[in-house]
Amino acid sequence: MGELGVRRVSGAAAGGALLVIAASAFGPVALAADQAVDITGFSFSPSSVTVVVGDTVTWTNADAQSHTATADGGAFDTGTIGGNASRSVTLTTAGTFAYHCTIHPAMTATLVVTPATAAPPATDTENAGAGPGPSPAGAPDAIGWLALASLAGLALGIRRFGRRATERTIRDRLGVAPARFRAGGA
Repeated sequence: MGELGVRRVSGAAAGGALLVIAASAFGPVALAADQAVDITGFSFSPSSVTVVVGDTVTWTNADAQSHTATADGGAFDTGTIGGNASRSVTLTTAGTFAYHCTIHPAMTATLVVTPATAAPPATDTENAGAGPGPSPAGAPDAIGWLALASLAGLALGIRRFGRRATERTIRDRLGVAPARFRAGGA
């Protein structure tokens, strides 16, 4: 690998390290998700679904008969879903919504929509971040940071001391000379 190749590798490693650091600075990103509800045997399955505002729920009708998924208060309505067809609704309002099939009123279920900004409940507040065990939500992973620092150090070392010093280090530590140090090497 020529000097240009070493610079490309070190530049890519440094760039990747910067991307990881920048991404972790913004914390976890919540993405909208899809939740599936099956309509089979004149019932909704699962009968209770919990989603977040902005998520999409898709009802898939496996029955030969048509069905609907209509909120009791009118918050959403899929319209008629024919056999072997699907309809989706993106939820924009938080709340608990009982819903039914307008064609078959005995078919009922519940949809719980939580606010998008709701934080997950704390599972362990007594020892959060104190001692061994999993890191609290949002805390940096120590092994990940150590790996990132190692890559950044390698990239900076190659850039600072050049390829020959790096090849000598490889030869000294591994006992194997890179191709350019072997007899007949380039």
